[in-house]
Amino acid sequence: MEEAKARIKGVLCSSGALVTRFNGRDPSLLRGVFPMLHADGIEFMIYPSWDDRLDTVRETMRSMLKDGIFNIPVVHADKRIGELLSHGSESDIAEARRRFSMNCIIAEELNASLMVLHLWGGIDSDYHISRNTDELASFMSEAERHGLLLTVENVICGDKTPLAHIQSILESIPNAMFTIDTKMAEFHLELSKTIECKKLWDGHVRHLHINDYSGGLKDFSDLRVRHIGDGHVDFKPFFEHVLSSGYDGYATVESTSVLPDGSIDIQSINRSLDAVRSGLSHIQ
Repeated sequence: MEEAKARIKGVLCSSGALVTRFNGRDPSLLRGVFPMLHADGIEFMIYPSWDDRLDTVRETMRSMLKDGIFNIPVVHADKRIGELLSHGSESDIAEARRRFSMNCIIAEELNASLMVLHLWGGIDSDYHISRNTDELASFMSEAERHGLLLTVENVICGDKTPLAHIQSILESIPNAMFTIDTKMAEFHLELSKTIECKKLWDGHVRHLHINDYSGGLKDFSDLRVRHIGDGHVDFKPFFEHVLSSGYDGYATVESTSVLPDGSIDIQSINRSLDAVRSGLSHIQ
């Protein structure tokens, strides 16, 4: 049988690579920056630090969409959602649900079709993983009501590994979908195992984050999202696997590109975007 060939929709740049604490997390900067990028759209990251100005942020993003500056196929949910679920108190879980609902509303108004979720995270991480996974089915249903496909990212763990949790989730929720991040997998030295997990790649990988990593096994001191080539991730077998798997979604680059003075390193982010586009060279 002939191998399936990927038909990647495009390469996105994460707003989180461009809008950080060094430039006041000001999303209006994207208006001037995006036209300089070698990207097909934006993956929009929702920051919890925007709580007191979320309406203004939403209006800013809607305005840029209306003006045709970029499209936003993917929204990355507020990372506090998974952290709150990991904390696990009644009030924490209620707040996680509230934030998730608001994130779905925002993603829908930005015309996104897919949402990335950190289902666990923070200090408590995955030590009581059932607190997190118990919410997934209802989150998936709510996302669907807003026209969104919810995907769980293989984020770093304190206790087990993301692949172990993915396999467990698939046992209990067979229609669960996932975002695979090369850096997150490499953090646990399980990128090869992730590639080899046939059940995962049988239609359950719906989004990709392609980033480099320079630390060792569970090196929490080196969590910076590196540009392609600035770490030790072996991208060649990953790209080859994606191309032969029939994957047909987007790939996002999240490599941190804001310098301490608030300026954006356009050359480096474009180098990473170009590397991903070249690696997934069957983009149509």
